[in-house]
Amino acid sequence: MLNNKNLQKNLGKTGVQPTRNLGPLFKISSWNMTSDDFRGISISPVLSKIFEHYVLRRFESYFVTSDNQFGFKKCLSCSHAIFTVRSAINHYMSHGSTVNLCAVNISKAFDRINHNGLFLKLMDQFLPLNVLLTLENWFGKCYTCVKLGSIISCMFQLTRGIRQGGVLSPYLFAVYVDDLIATIEYTRCGCFYKSICVSIVMYADDILLLSPSVTALQDLLLFA
Repeated sequence: MLNNKNLQKNLGKTGVQPTRNLGPLFKISSWNMTSDDFRGISISPVLSKIFEHYVLRRFESYFVTSDNQFGFKKCLSCSHAIFTVRSAINHYMSHGSTVNLCAVNISKAFDRINHNGLFLKLMDQFLPLNVLLTLENWFGKCYTCVKLGSIISCMFQLTRGIRQGGVLSPYLFAVYVDDLIATIEYTRCGCFYKSICVSIVMYADDILLLSPSVTALQDLLLFA
């Protein structure tokens, strides 16, 4: 399928398009609601989902990320991330040291991804050129509308971000933020367990920084 040289031009003709409805999901129930109190969940056409499943199954090896990222991976869950953090803390405390932690959340992480930056990171993953061009064409045709009850807005183009609810979206996000983990590891600051860096533990867009000293923790925050 992806070996077809004309695939990038024919996505729209075959019905495999990234056009979809965007359903606002309440995050917080409040009388003083703003747009920040909603999470946009994409409802994609069936053919789009089939296409994404195919890409993921055929090219999954190109979406491999750091072991410090526990989100969106088979056989891993939040409990594994918690176990890693607790093991690191117990290790340092058993040697008479304290551990300082800082929790960071990437606000609207999926919605703010720069498409060109994402493509560059996929190039660094050595994703085959035909797949990269297909995804570039795919994101270039991203249109959506907001549907709330029986009310539907006009269609508008999405120039950044990836879909919450998309099949490929979690894996693309993990690739996009993977450089952050590499940067933290390169600093050699924070906590290490048997030469393994545990200065940063990620689960989706939630980040936990660990350091035996407050000064080193502040340094990690500068890099993060």
